[in-house]
Amino acid sequence: MITEELYGGYTVSCDIIPMGKDYTLAVYGGDTPHVGSVVMSSARPSLTGEGIGVTSSVLTGLGHKDDVVAKLFAEAVAKRGNCTAVCACGIHIDDIDSAQLETVKQSCEKLLQRVLETIGCGS
Repeated sequence: MITEELYGGYTVSCDIIPMGKDYTLAVYGGDTPHVGSVVMSSARPSLTGEGIGVTSSVLTGLGHKDDVVAKLFAEAVAKRGNCTAVCACGIHIDDIDSAQLETVKQSCEKLLQRVLETIGCGS
C-alpha cells in the first residue's frame, strides 16, 4: 500500500495487485473509502501509428465522480506498462470545497507517480 497525505488528517491510498504483466489498483481514502467507479484500460498501438495509446471502459456509481481519478490511474499504468490495468476508486470527504478538491487532485497525481515508480514504469 502506498499512501499520500491530503489535508486535515485525511489520506489517499493505493493497493497494487500484479496479475501477470497486468495490474489491479484500489485507490481509496478520505473519511469514507468506498468503490465509486471502476476503470479498465488496455494498451494498444496508437491510432496515429506512433507509440502506445489506451482504450478505457468506465463504470461509475450513481452520483459518483471517482471515475476521474480511476481513469487517470488506469490509463497511466496501462500506457506506461504496455498492459491492461484496472482501477477501482472511492475517495469521499464530507463538505469538501473547491480548494480542498484541488489539494486532493494534486495528492492523487503525486500518488500516481509513486505507483508508477513502484511498479517499475515511472517517468
